[in-house]
Amino acid sequence: MKTPTTPLLVLAIVLGLASFGWADPDAENQAKYEEKIAKPFVAHGAWVLDYDEARERAAKEQKLIFAYFTRSYAR
Repeated sequence: MKTPTTPLLVLAIVLGLASFGWADPDAENQAKYEEKIAKPFVAHGAWVLDYDEARERAAKEQKLIFAYFTRSYAR
């Protein structure tokens, strides 16, 4: 008599794939982001982290913007 491996395999795959969606990626990414910006080179570097605020400030001071975009805290 053969064992029903196909239903068990399907169940294992479904449960495995479902587990990837259980974590809240936004909360996880926000936590990673906050960890990154708390590092000394950011926290004490006088960086403007809001793009719109940087544009306003650059226009007021007649300066260019140096922008560095990254998502290294993401999966």
